[in-house]
Amino acid sequence: MEIKLVAIDLDGTLLHDDMSISSYSKNVLKKMQNAGIRIVVATGRMFSAARLKTAELDLGDVPVICYTGAWIMTNQSGKELMKKEIPKDVVGKIVRAARKNNWLAYTFYNDISYLPKPHEREKCYEKYRAEKTQYLGDDFYYPTENSTRVIFADSSEKVRKEIRTFIEENFSSDVEVFFPGDDFVDVHRKGVSKGNALSFLCEIWKIKPEEIAAFGNTENDVSMLQMAGYSWAVSNADDIAKKAAKYICPSNNEDGVAQILETFLDKIKESHI
Repeated sequence: MEIKLVAIDLDGTLLHDDMSISSYSKNVLKKMQNAGIRIVVATGRMFSAARLKTAELDLGDVPVICYTGAWIMTNQSGKELMKKEIPKDVVGKIVRAARKNNWLAYTFYNDISYLPKPHEREKCYEKYRAEKTQYLGDDFYYPTENSTRVIFADSSEKVRKEIRTFIEENFSSDVEVFFPGDDFVDVHRKGVSKGNALSFLCEIWKIKPEEIAAFGNTENDVSMLQMAGYSWAVSNADDIAKKAAKYICPSNNEDGVAQILETFLDKIKESHI
């Protein structure tokens, strides 16, 4: 069992429920990196928010797959490795449909989130942002540039399912739709996924799928859990992630990722005896 790359989701997987990262997890990841294993953070977060959490790991200028695979950026230098965005005409149609149906929708340009005007539900989602949301007024509905993604937010599961059905029925040739957790429905350019972003990096590094260990907890992790030779869903994961993963590990609050990786470290030590 030789692992050359570890891909880890953040929220609900590596991060505790209070969004902290334990010193135990940090220590294990650092030891994995020192053993020659590449570490990749793969998250649905914006780059600015993912960057802050990745910096806590003290792993150097590692690649960060963010926006569920729409962007790949290097954490310290901010170098762009890949970007895939939704065409502006498609974005316009989606957000105008959101207005018609009274759905709360955010757009994302240049790592900033946007709304047409302030909304009472905004504060519920600030914990996922490193930068404040900006307001565009009516210009929100007529974008002049491509968008990294569109996010719908609603506390009702019924409404989230209605939104997803509408988007898939009307825009399936242009976009991908995910339930990433919490109150969100994520909309990305067709072909965007964490699995495809990870494949992009593996081609550069000449790493095979069977040499990857991946960890996740929601639908937007499914593609990388399925492609990796070794994959774990944390025990608190959604059922769809558990079905996609090859194994189940302890929960995020129990540092399940670190517990599994520590077993790899033990095997690495044994191989050098």
